[in-house]
Amino acid sequence: MRLRWLTITYQTITTADASRERRRSREKKMRKTLNVAASTFALAIALQTQAAAQEAQVRNSIGDRQEEGEIIVTAQRREQRLQDAPVAVTALTPAALDQFNVTTTRDLMTVVPSLQVSTSSNAGGGAATFFIRGMGQLQSANGAEPAVGIYVDDLYYPTLQGSIFDVVDLAGVEVLRGPQGTLFGRNTIGGAIRYTTRSANVSDFDARITGRVGSFERYEISGSVNVPIAAIAALRFTGGHLERGGYVDIQSTGGKAGGARTDLIRGQLRIEPSSDFYIEASAQYSKFRLNGIPYNVPGPLTPVAPRPGGTPTTPFVYNTTVAPARGLPLYTDAYRSTCYYCQFGTNFPEFAEVRYENALIRVGWKFAAGLELKSITGWQSTSTRRSQDQDSTPLPISGGILQREQVYAFSEELQLNGRLFEGKANFVSGLFYYNERQPGRRPERDNIVRGDPVPTTSFGSRFLKSYAAYIDGSVELADNLLLLGGFRYSKDDKRIVQAAVPSGATLDSAAKTFNSTTYRIGLQYSWTPDIMTYFNAASGFRAGGFNLYSPTNTPRFQPFDPETARSYEFGARMQFLDRLITINPTAFYVDWSKIQIQAIGTDVNGVVVRSLQNAGAARSYGFELEWSAGLSEAFRIGGSFGYLNVHYTDVGNATGITVNSDLQRSPPITFSLNAVHTRRFDSGAKLVSSINYGFTDDQRSTATDSDTLILHAYGLINARVEFTEPSGRFSIAPFVTNLLDKRYTVGGVNFYGNVGAARYDLGRPREIGLMLRASL
Repeated sequence: MRLRWLTITYQTITTADASRERRRSREKKMRKTLNVAASTFALAIALQTQAAAQEAQVRNSIGDRQEEGEIIVTAQRREQRLQDAPVAVTALTPAALDQFNVTTTRDLMTVVPSLQVSTSSNAGGGAATFFIRGMGQLQSANGAEPAVGIYVDDLYYPTLQGSIFDVVDLAGVEVLRGPQGTLFGRNTIGGAIRYTTRSANVSDFDARITGRVGSFERYEISGSVNVPIAAIAALRFTGGHLERGGYVDIQSTGGKAGGARTDLIRGQLRIEPSSDFYIEASAQYSKFRLNGIPYNVPGPLTPVAPRPGGTPTTPFVYNTTVAPARGLPLYTDAYRSTCYYCQFGTNFPEFAEVRYENALIRVGWKFAAGLELKSITGWQSTSTRRSQDQDSTPLPISGGILQREQVYAFSEELQLNGRLFEGKANFVSGLFYYNERQPGRRPERDNIVRGDPVPTTSFGSRFLKSYAAYIDGSVELADNLLLLGGFRYSKDDKRIVQAAVPSGATLDSAAKTFNSTTYRIGLQYSWTPDIMTYFNAASGFRAGGFNLYSPTNTPRFQPFDPETARSYEFGARMQFLDRLITINPTAFYVDWSKIQIQAIGTDVNGVVVRSLQNAGAARSYGFELEWSAGLSEAFRIGGSFGYLNVHYTDVGNATGITVNSDLQRSPPITFSLNAVHTRRFDSGAKLVSSINYGFTDDQRSTATDSDTLILHAYGLINARVEFTEPSGRFSIAPFVTNLLDKRYTVGGVNFYGNVGAARYDLGRPREIGLMLRASL
């Protein structure tokens, strides 16, 4: 990755001496990081090996793998061993989620290669940004579609808002890397993240409750109860209240930013009259609130005069005209952060609130030998309120808007799955329908720009209908040799309507249909029962659309084109020494066309506008490795590694970037190391100790040069020790995250060139906590 180190005033450092100094600084930082990781890992090995020697009669355990056999994944929409799946996928069991302290989507970065997840002040704080292998998206309210699809129980999550999920009663998480165009369709050009909740079980009564307390006023309680009914049905109820306090001081009020609260309730009913037929219905309600966006504003804030012929920034206009005329304070460095975990405060409290509801019905029927019919019907509603202040001060320069967004989505998927000719042919086929509505909502509070409110004169509503048909599967060509293939046709009908305020009269509208065909073709060969290699050539597609309405543009809805990618992937899945050692390498190459990137600017009123445009093309290639090794029956180590090289080959008509610009959220190196030791006592009690280290390299925060920030490399250490008493019903686990209290940034945007200052989204500092769990 060719990082361009930018100053806040956008003066690029280009001298040879500066370049050599950057290289030396980066090499020194990398050596220090590797030394910390190696020292931590070596200490873990030394301590755990000593414990293993003292406890010879133990069994190994990491996640649920050694407890219940091989990890089973559904990455290809059918159950198979992880080691048999010819895709790049990371699968995490509930035990692994616990051991590696994964409690939200954001924590997945510490264990999954090539994945970047964060909240974003650019998107209002309550939204998540997902990038896999450099492909992702920063905003959803401006017409953009995700590049990484999020699925909960096979239901496609329709927006980025509220997608930093808390982990409650999950059966597992799968992260699929690379285009998933045939099986998952729209908006999986970068990959997919799949959450699977625990299903109602018609066989056994089960009840469990989990509580956590910790630093920064962390109080969490969640639980579930499963009640069988007459051996053919079951009810399952899940609920949780999860609360964490803020960690960034607000200088003007004494309050805190970054606190989060989630309330969730979910009910499930499963009817299973036979092993060949089931009906499962579920409904969920959740509410997420982020109190204050946790960012730092290091400055400078004092605006500078524009260059000759240049456009003055909003703060400059405020300082030279508005403030002197009205006797208001000037926008200066007096409003910058006075410490790392500090921000001055704004004229209106910043927050994000997301209410989410869904209803899901799944039906499965094995109507003939080797054939199964499935139906997945879902309805979702996402309601968002968010307040943001781009100038990051109490001054009336730019910000204060309280926006409202609403998304309704309905989907129906009908699947026919088959296993034919004594297992020599396997396929998944289906029809998919998706209907999404985003009705326009007038802001609860208008923006304030240069001292005055900017009344909202119109709002836009978006409508989408998507249709698809697909088939994917494998055919055995010879002993141990499989032909892989898949095809999907998709049609997206998009429409946008702009209405006047307050009359509701239509000002303008636009509509367009986007058709796509995506494919997969490959080979898989099993050299031995424990060694498999595969090659896939696949394509991905992200639909085009329309930017927000602008009365000064022609046309008023500026369109952007679909984005496409062709991916070539070679992988191996290998196990040795009676499966004590697992090594899963993957290499990939991607040709990427008409890349959708976001540019930040201001309209004629000085209001921030985020627009989408298409860059010409880019290429990326890289390598990923996931591995684990059993050093003894009780002690296991593992880790992951990701290398990514991505660069533009053509920028087309896109503005704000050049072919030398780095792509956003594309760290060249990511890696993790982990160690887990399980000690079993003669009494039946169990002690599981785990430690993991995750490293993320330097990366760029946004797509365009003028508003980007460099997010520097960092590494985090998490540790946990869980004791389970002999009956297995009660456990206690002290844990620590960010053990070395590392200061790091997970996102940010530079508003200095238009409406404010640079804002760095801050990661959470060290937190110590205790988990208690009871089950029946």
